[in-house]
Amino acid sequence: MSEPHEPASDLRPFTVMQSIVEVLRMALPLMISTGTFSLVLFADRTLLLYFETGQQMGPAMAAGNLYWTLSCLPIGIASMTGAIVAQYVGSGKELEVGRFLWQVVWFGIATIPYFILAAYFTPDLFHVSGQAEALIPLETTYLRLVLLGAVGAVIESGLSGFFSGTQRTHVIMWSSLVTASLNVVLSVWFIFGGLGLPAGGIAGAAWGSVIAFWFKPVIFAMLLLSRKLDQQYGIRAGLSFDLSLIRKLLFFGIPAGLQYLTEAGAFTMIVLQIGQLGDIPLRATTMAINFNMIAFIPMIGIAIAASVLVGHHLTESGPRRAIVAVRAAMVIAWLYSLVWAYLYFFSPDFLLSLYSLGQQGEDTTEAIAIARNLLIFVGVYVLLDATQLVLAGALRGAGDTWFVLVAAIVTASTSILIGVVGEEVAMEQYGISTLYWWWTVITIWIFLLAIAMVIRYWQAKWQTMRMVS
Repeated sequence: MSEPHEPASDLRPFTVMQSIVEVLRMALPLMISTGTFSLVLFADRTLLLYFETGQQMGPAMAAGNLYWTLSCLPIGIASMTGAIVAQYVGSGKELEVGRFLWQVVWFGIATIPYFILAAYFTPDLFHVSGQAEALIPLETTYLRLVLLGAVGAVIESGLSGFFSGTQRTHVIMWSSLVTASLNVVLSVWFIFGGLGLPAGGIAGAAWGSVIAFWFKPVIFAMLLLSRKLDQQYGIRAGLSFDLSLIRKLLFFGIPAGLQYLTEAGAFTMIVLQIGQLGDIPLRATTMAINFNMIAFIPMIGIAIAASVLVGHHLTESGPRRAIVAVRAAMVIAWLYSLVWAYLYFFSPDFLLSLYSLGQQGEDTTEAIAIARNLLIFVGVYVLLDATQLVLAGALRGAGDTWFVLVAAIVTASTSILIGVVGEEVAMEQYGISTLYWWWTVITIWIFLLAIAMVIRYWQAKWQTMRMVS
């Protein structure tokens, strides 16, 4: 992948290899960290499959997707901390980091009324989306409970940005491993009961997540207040409210948050369309999405690494090393995705065998058979997903957040429009079921998003952008 302003011949092989090592040093801890999050989601939903009749698995996914839709705007805004901190460090302004971090904390606290309002209207949100009446009480229970941890998730997103922006990704990895282990242990205990605690089912899974949402920011806060980090980055000295820094966070963060919101909203709309088909299609979709998330979420770690390194190198030495870092991140993401594509295409039974353990009814057997076909869609788009994710991260690292937002809105809207307009035609003229049609729409959407990010990256406008003056 060559750039118009940086000839490929100038990028010597040893430089590229050094950059791969640099990206891996940052990305591997982040991949492990984000991977633990996907494993927790996978574990929670799989545990619910074995709770009673397994009918709480689908509602947990539908409610979980809606939770992310409701929380991704503030979380996305806070997530820009990593790229901005990286530019502070790259430009030699480390003592300004502490003041900026406090603005992220104030922002997280300011989201409390929003999440209270979302919890109040939760049943209405599910009714409007056309969910089956039998599923709404379970979905409402799960969503209202996990919203108790939403503010913690926002603050955690901002504080973790400090550790990624200063290239201390091992801290994120170890805190994530500890938090994930706690989450899984609590989920098993809370879902199935024991030691004097009654079985909680879907509510128990939610409580495990809430505790985990608050546990990690507490760890980060304790580390940030240590003497070494406090002195180097002015953490305690930066305790203040700075409107100009709040504006900086919002200017670069709102597009990132709205991008998350657009993509999560569109995906949730598709899942809710599938949810109208009943429990078995929704359960099959949950199974396929679980394995999709195991592949996709660790790639977020690669994208974060690309974002931070682009921000750091642009302010420290210019675009040349940033370009090489993006290429290195892309190579790593593609190799990682190819492994999963192989498993989706050639070993779906091996993956889905986890859902065949123990006793299973006819519903679960039917859902597994459908999920086997859905994994083919995931295998088709997994490389495209890696491409758009890494390039979007690179663009955000430079500060090109508004383009990423517009691209997300246009591609998501186009895909949903294709889905709504083409659904009847697909069924009547081509015999494509509603379930498979909406999975086709997901594939089209990711293809369009990858094309948009490739074009913008090649235009090279990002190479002249800066978030820190």
